[in-house]
Amino acid sequence: MNLTDDDLIEELSNRFAQSRKAFSDLSVVNRKLIEMNERLERSESLKSNFLSNIRNEINNPLNAIMGLAGQLALIGAGNEEIASLSSLIGAEANHLDFQLRNIFMAAELEAGEVYPRCVKVHIASDLRDLVDCFLHTAAKKNVSLDLVLSAKENNCIVAIDFEKLQIVVSNLLANAIEYSIEGGTVEVSASVCGNGDLHISVQDHGVGIALEDQQRIFDRFVQLDAGTTRSHLGHGLGLCITKALVDLMQGSIRLVSTPGEGTLFTITIPPCSILDDEDSFSEAGNLFLFDDMSEA
Repeated sequence: MNLTDDDLIEELSNRFAQSRKAFSDLSVVNRKLIEMNERLERSESLKSNFLSNIRNEINNPLNAIMGLAGQLALIGAGNEEIASLSSLIGAEANHLDFQLRNIFMAAELEAGEVYPRCVKVHIASDLRDLVDCFLHTAAKKNVSLDLVLSAKENNCIVAIDFEKLQIVVSNLLANAIEYSIEGGTVEVSASVCGNGDLHISVQDHGVGIALEDQQRIFDRFVQLDAGTTRSHLGHGLGLCITKALVDLMQGSIRLVSTPGEGTLFTITIPPCSILDDEDSFSEAGNLFLFDDMSEA
């Protein structure tokens, strides 16, 4: 087809007009994307501030309740009824604190706002404090808690993100107690390898987990005992959070279970580097401020 000069100029003009319209449309879309990104950033900032504020609003009175329960236990040490009530108040507040920490941690993980924080830990002492926090819960089910440490671990200092390790071990302990049979035993053991890796195992002798369910239990909100008539408490977040935090600490989690015989969870966490403060030590019990009294 032969085009005259006028036809060619008209066609080129049409093409340039279409290109200008396309660039104009792209500019509009780009501007809208920039505006949307700014709104998302503001929304994320508001969500972060909300999480921080609501955590303080809840934790401050909750910590006060746990502290007052401890003071009440000391004041009423000679009164069996007061001692029993103060222990119950402290145990229930401690349980609520544990559940809220899981919920806040799940929200922070979802928002990508969980960062490593390495400290030096006297692992034997801090694990004893952590296990003691679950004595009341175990006693209600007539379950014994045994912490097994060698002479080496009794004097061992490790560098680790203990705040996250506490949440991990707490979830494994709570899970082991919940699924133990009445009168059973939960064993917690820890060891440190020559390369500095920390191994912690939590063994129960309860209902166990079927092979086909052993990967699914790490999914969020999954509970094997589901429905309105379920016999076990929980919200299906604990093991999901545990797996996410172990991964964040560049560790691994392994389970061995046989239905009707029990479950063994083993976590392996490599040592981390302390960059900001080489003399930074964790404070034992800094997440759980009230030690349960199982005798009450």
